[in-house]
Amino acid sequence: MPETACGQLEYQLLFRKSFEILIIRITVDPDFQFSVLGHKELQRMSASTNASRALVTLLELGRAGVAGITLKDLAAAVGDPKPAMLRCLQALLEYGFAEQVARGRYRLGPSIYSLAKAENAVHVEVAKWRSALAFLAEKLGQTMYLARRAGLDVVVIDMEIGSSPVQALSSGIGGRLPMGIGSGSLAIVSTLDPQVRSQIIATNADRYAQWKLDVATVTRYVDQAAPRDYSCDVGLIIPDVGGLAVPIRERGQYSAVMALGMTAPKSFFDTHNHGAIGDEIKKVISRVQAGLPLTGDW
Repeated sequence: MPETACGQLEYQLLFRKSFEILIIRITVDPDFQFSVLGHKELQRMSASTNASRALVTLLELGRAGVAGITLKDLAAAVGDPKPAMLRCLQALLEYGFAEQVARGRYRLGPSIYSLAKAENAVHVEVAKWRSALAFLAEKLGQTMYLARRAGLDVVVIDMEIGSSPVQALSSGIGGRLPMGIGSGSLAIVSTLDPQVRSQIIATNADRYAQWKLDVATVTRYVDQAAPRDYSCDVGLIIPDVGGLAVPIRERGQYSAVMALGMTAPKSFFDTHNHGAIGDEIKKVISRVQAGLPLTGDW
C-alpha cells in the first residue's frame, strides 16, 4: 500500500480491527485458561513459555500500528531479553503473524487478518445482534454498541451510530477497556460470581488509575448495576458523557459475556429516565433471543 497518510490510516484500522477479533477468539471463553488474563497478567507469567511470550508480542505489535516497533523496544515492552524476543519474532514471521517493515522494525502480518476473517463465534454474535443495534440507534437516537468480554478486558465488537445530530462516540469497533471501565464492562462484571467479580476488579486495580478511578468506585458502580440489571456511568469517565448497558445472558445462564449498551451526551440522560432506557434495551434483547422481529407493534 502506498505510504500516504490515508493509506497508513486505512492499513492501521484494518489490522487493528482484525487483531482485536483475533484476541477475542483467544480469550473470550470464560473457561479457557487465558480467559482471566489480561495484558499485564500475561507479562507476569513466566516469560519462558513460548505461548505467553507470543501472545504478549502480538498485543505489542498491535499497539505499534503500521509504523511497527523495533526489536529493542519490543523486548522492553514484553519484558524479555532480545535473543528470546528475536526467536519469538522469527516464529511469527514464518507463519505470517508478523512482518518486517524495515531493518529492525516489525508489525502485525497478514495472517492476523486471514485468521480473524475465519468463521467464529464472534461473527455469529455480531450478525445476531446487528438488527438490535440498528433498531435501538434509530429509536433512541444515540450510538449503540455490542461489548464482548475478552479476558480481563472488554472489546467493542460492533456499533451503530444514532440518528441524533449530537452524538457521544465511543472508540469504535475494536475499542478495548479493562473490565470495570465503561458501562458495557460494568454490566458484564455485575453478572459474575461475587468472588470472581472481586478478583477481576482487584487484578485490574492498577489500570484504573488512568481514568482516575479506584477499586472502591468501580465496585460501587458494579454493585449498583447488579440488582437493577443494567449499568449506568454518566459522568464517571468524561464529565459530559455517559453510558448505559444491559448484560446479555444466554438462556439458563446468569453470568454474561456480552452487553448491549449506548453512549450519549449527559444532556440525554438528564432528560430521560435511566430505568426506562434499560427496560427498552431489555425488551429488544428478549425479542432477539426469542427470534421475534423488531418491526411492527409490540
